[in-house]
Amino acid sequence: MKKNWILLSIPFLFNLLSCEGLSMGGNPYEGSRCRGISRTNAYSYMFFFELDCPFEGKCESFFFFLGNGTRENSEDNCFEKYELTLKTQDTSMIVNSNRRYLLPLTSDGYLHFSLIDEDRVEKKYDFDLSGVIHSFTVRGDSVDVNVMKDCRLRLYSCMKTVYGNDLLNGKYTFSVADGCDSEYSYNCSWHNQSSLETDDLDISAAIYWK
Repeated sequence: MKKNWILLSIPFLFNLLSCEGLSMGGNPYEGSRCRGISRTNAYSYMFFFELDCPFEGKCESFFFFLGNGTRENSEDNCFEKYELTLKTQDTSMIVNSNRRYLLPLTSDGYLHFSLIDEDRVEKKYDFDLSGVIHSFTVRGDSVDVNVMKDCRLRLYSCMKTVYGNDLLNGKYTFSVADGCDSEYSYNCSWHNQSSLETDDLDISAAIYWK
């Protein structure tokens, strides 16, 4: 059952990488074709982060992205392929929006990186994923999970799905006696992120609580 949620989501997400596979629904640009690879920073991005967090171990983080419109043509709603330089504190590499990359987390659960285009325009990002990584607390025979707004918790073996928006205080508790597996999936869709409030985040995490 491990990583079934990843295997199910990958075909759908990569289908978005083709404009022909994307329906905008009532948009005047619907059906337009992509112009190829852009090396200019997009007006906005949709970032996908996949986390695998073993119990008391270091999380592994993978990343890919889609761009929506260049600076010169921000009203173009066709998702293009983008080729940019991704820079972190330790590395610098060329990234393409049709590939998936390992992106290290800091020790405190942050993702710090920049996207730099051919005009040397740099967009800096600083995402706090610590609330996802450290979302649970084991308390005796109970496990408390903080399910944030616009996030979803799934316990597959126990057939339970919990939405953060439906919780009064954001906390969901299940018993060790319920026989749930040692992992749960934690998914979030966050909009209007980054300092410019133009970008979206889609987070899929496998969190091991024992």
